[in-house]
Amino acid sequence: MSGVHGESPRTNRLIRETSPYLLQHAHNPVDWFPWGEEAFAKARSENKPIFLSIGYAACHWCHVMERESFNDEQLASYLNAHFVPIKVDREERPDVDGIYITALLAINGQAGWPASLFLWPDLRPFAGGTYFPPEPRQGMSSFLEILMHVHQIWQNDRASLDVAGNQLRDAIANPNSMPGPEPGNSGFRRAVHALVARVDAQHGGFSSGQKFPQCPQLELLLLGASEKVAQAHERLRLTLNAIDAGGLQDHLGGGFHRYCVDREWTVPHFEKMLFDNAQLLRIFVRSSSIALSLGDREASRADLRVVRDTAHYLLRDLFDKTGLFWSSEDADDPGGEGHFYTFTAEEARTILGDGPLPYGISTHGNFENGRNVLTARTGRPSKATRERLLEARNRRKRPAIDTKHVVAWNGLALGALAEAGRLFGSDDWISAAKRCANAVLASRTETGLLPRLVGGNAPGILEDQAFVADALLDLYQADPGNPGWLEAAANLAEAALHHFWDAEQGGFFQTQDRPDLLVRRKELQDGAEPSGAGRMAEVLRRLELCGHSSVSSPLRQQLAICGGFMERHGFATPELWGVARGIAAQPRTLVIAGAADHPITQQFLMVWNRTWRPHAMVGIADPRLAARFPWFDQRSTGPNGAPIAYLCRQSICERPIFRPEDLAAALGTSPVGRTHP
Repeated sequence: MSGVHGESPRTNRLIRETSPYLLQHAHNPVDWFPWGEEAFAKARSENKPIFLSIGYAACHWCHVMERESFNDEQLASYLNAHFVPIKVDREERPDVDGIYITALLAINGQAGWPASLFLWPDLRPFAGGTYFPPEPRQGMSSFLEILMHVHQIWQNDRASLDVAGNQLRDAIANPNSMPGPEPGNSGFRRAVHALVARVDAQHGGFSSGQKFPQCPQLELLLLGASEKVAQAHERLRLTLNAIDAGGLQDHLGGGFHRYCVDREWTVPHFEKMLFDNAQLLRIFVRSSSIALSLGDREASRADLRVVRDTAHYLLRDLFDKTGLFWSSEDADDPGGEGHFYTFTAEEARTILGDGPLPYGISTHGNFENGRNVLTARTGRPSKATRERLLEARNRRKRPAIDTKHVVAWNGLALGALAEAGRLFGSDDWISAAKRCANAVLASRTETGLLPRLVGGNAPGILEDQAFVADALLDLYQADPGNPGWLEAAANLAEAALHHFWDAEQGGFFQTQDRPDLLVRRKELQDGAEPSGAGRMAEVLRRLELCGHSSVSSPLRQQLAICGGFMERHGFATPELWGVARGIAAQPRTLVIAGAADHPITQQFLMVWNRTWRPHAMVGIADPRLAARFPWFDQRSTGPNGAPIAYLCRQSICERPIFRPEDLAAALGTSPVGRTHP
């Protein structure tokens, strides 16, 4: 392949990109283009279809397909001659990924990565699949055979591809909104009951095969447990115990892998994703609080241990010197898949000496080649044993880290750390959240929006704005003496309403209006992460609770256009159900008049922070907030500036509260003093 603009003969255009995943492909003989007009123009001018390959850095089968096919000279030559190849990092361009993953679902009924699609030059997809092998295998054609077949149809029967392209474009464009009444209590309880029924009653989780954490669904179980929906807490506890004891959790270094390939949660797919770990951190924080409120101190302590280990992992292994979190750790391993995390019995005995082996390690192993994924089903060893195994593991060469700073995922992480720090009294976690928030906010563009990547060129999507705005509200709860966090959240929400809101039909688009996107979609269903529309609706609800009345109309419109969808699809929209329940609950807001650093203010906050309070907000009265947040306007203090607390519901406040113990009584919680489980 010839070089590109004077570059080495063994590099392609991806050498100019910043994404670590794209750079991994910069030396392929495939003449890759990044997503953009240069590639589209070539396809139009040469009348060629586009071959679109979408993956991400921690994807095992993406690496396999690169080794087997994209580094093959013969295959690359054919691909370059008859197609315009485009490579996309799905984490950098989730807007592109969302469109074409939806197309794959319409084509095959299933989708995954690597995603391999064939497009018209006008970006309509007409065929696709996922991983294609280099040779015919198990009934699958080889990748080269597929390329030759598509080229033949392009040459001889283009009309059929035109029909397919139109049908798929229409399937992608159809919004999943469905107007209906504002979702109510009965619909919520049906959604939770339906989700409870899906839980594997023996092993936990939501399937009888591979086990993904499915964090938004766990959040729905949490909410159901907080409202005492039958069996919600029991099935939540079953699942969290399985996640805690099995192989999904890294029992030495902390944090969680992406998913387990078996029903029992034993053998993971070994990549570690920031978005999973951030969401699971928040889930275990909230579960610990619920368990403590129910008197289950043992479960609460177990959850708190997971919280500490996960926070430690995030801050030790993914938090960099800029104050931002990296995206993921790779599934592939220099020693072979899973080698870094697993031990043979012989290796463990060399490290620990004779005696019973911990973490379920056995001679025959539970993984490949007699190796053992560590589990804690038979108990947890001493701290010294864990540290000796971890020290030995740290001498191994680690899997690669994807050093992208994804804005949305940083939002999930900083929000989880802020909430964990507030509820469990860790100033270090709150301090890390502040550093991350400042670093993310520094990346705002002239439009007031956040980009997709800090330091990258990819445009921000709705979830980048929503996840960070929500996290800033979490940070304001942990640091209510700093009104800047609340104001920054409102700024992001207002910018999102300007750039993502559908002024004609209502609802949030997932993307800005851009010429390089086939359609603008509205995504209501939660996937591995909450939907941007659902999380932004939650941001609007929380801002409304603080008195920001101008967000009320779009908030109600968002729920109105999807009420029927929520009722029909139940647990597919946990985030939106949380919003609906928050509105219905009419939660109280705590407003404190007085200096943030006054001892009585701190005692009021300590009382408030003793438990997770779904839907509620706390703030300190400040004249700087008066214009947007009248509830937090300056209020009267006591003699000599002594702080006074006000519990308010909607626009009505209860009588002033002068003593922290009286606030505890009004909230039905324990007296002053933080009690860990």
